[in-house]
Amino acid sequence: KLEVAECAHLLSETIAFQDSLTAVSDEMATVLYRLNEADVAAKKVYVSTGATAEEIAVFEAVDKEAAARIKEAVLQRAAEQEAAFRDYLPAEVPKLQKPYLYVVDRYVIFCVSNHNEAVKTAVEELLASN
Repeated sequence: KLEVAECAHLLSETIAFQDSLTAVSDEMATVLYRLNEADVAAKKVYVSTGATAEEIAVFEAVDKEAAARIKEAVLQRAAEQEAAFRDYLPAEVPKLQKPYLYVVDRYVIFCVSNHNEAVKTAVEELLASN
């Protein structure tokens, strides 16, 4: 079992983000990702100040089918952010085109940074320890 809040916090502390990331409320996470609350057992989202597209989102779905729907919501969020940043901060677009996105069992882990390999390593270590 993956602890969603622990995973998101670990990424916020161990990845070298350019911007400072702040946790948002569960309500804000639902709005940002346009989630169906019935699909989500737990969630933790960190967003940047807006100076970068950096973001962390970790979700526990109620089942694998719900995880697939959450993955689609995450991809939609990335596409919307890419469109928003294209004119505003075009240097951020590559991060959004190739974010870290990992779905395992009922969990969806999404991270926008310049450090996908470091994120992958951190997630693998956390999963191995659980």
